[in-house]
Amino acid sequence: MRHFLAIAVSSALVAGCTNFPELERAVSADARRLTYPNLIPSEDLFAESRSAQMGPETGENLSGRAERLRARANVLRSTEIIDDETRMRISDRLENLGG
Repeated sequence: MRHFLAIAVSSALVAGCTNFPELERAVSADARRLTYPNLIPSEDLFAESRSAQMGPETGENLSGRAERLRARANVLRSTEIIDDETRMRISDRLENLGG
């Protein structure tokens, strides 16, 4: 058991020191030049999220917006602005998005 543990630990150490060139190539030169983002206290994040609570009017606003979007979609469906080929491409893309 000791030998197994020693082999496992040494394997993990060797693997941790291994270079993965495909991962290094995945980061562009522009991304490498970027600076790290500024860190802000988590209290500020929580305060911001608490101030963005949904109220009763939020649901009404979302319902109204959804109804307006449905009305716009109905106009687009019934209008010959979009040719059949484009309409089919849009339908296919929406299906791929699960919509």
